[in-house]
Amino acid sequence: MTILLISIVIICILLLMTLFGHHTLYGIKHTSFFSNDNEFDSNRIKCKGSCFVFVVLLNITVVVSILITYSYLGRYKDIDFARADTNVDYLLAAEINRARKQADEYPNDKSMLMSLARVSMDGGLYLEAVEALDELLEYMGDDAEVFGLKATALYYKNNRSMTGEVKLLTESALALYQHEFNARVLLANDAYINHDYQAAINHWQNLLNNTKQSFNRSAIEFAINNAQNNISR
Repeated sequence: MTILLISIVIICILLLMTLFGHHTLYGIKHTSFFSNDNEFDSNRIKCKGSCFVFVVLLNITVVVSILITYSYLGRYKDIDFARADTNVDYLLAAEINRARKQADEYPNDKSMLMSLARVSMDGGLYLEAVEALDELLEYMGDDAEVFGLKATALYYKNNRSMTGEVKLLTESALALYQHEFNARVLLANDAYINHDYQAAINHWQNLLNNTKQSFNRSAIEFAINNAQNNISR
């Protein structure tokens, strides 16, 4: 957004410069820049050639700027070929480093390892998230939330593939708590992208019975309505 704003400001400035160049260098009759008609004519003759070149260069600069801006920001036709940026934002990278440090300082702290796993997933570092969750399972034993998170991390690590290990982890999570948030959302999302809207609705409706974990219930209800609309089409 910042790049877009800066580009728009630059283009507006160039356009204003072009208009100002046309007005001042070619001279509009009765302009206030010249004291009388004789001086106006003499100045116009002297700068006619250089003024023309200057204005042409300004116009070329504006056109080139617009084309460059469009090529960088406006390639809407390429949206179907878009790929995720593999570079982690520097703020997120700092947060990941901070979570790593805290996890190293408090290796047996569930909240620290859970935080590291979540922020690693946010940064697309799914393998590191899985390693943190495996440490959690070693310290605390079977846990529905950890199973659900690990299933989610492995699912996205394998390019949204519902592998045997992912299925086993979701089953383990739901066996411990049938309304577990991460496992239900994972199954619902996978069903939805595979156009199995009724299965997605069932998982989301089941999730609404979850009383142990906090989540945005309005978003789940919206997802259910959206899936129902797809079924009715």
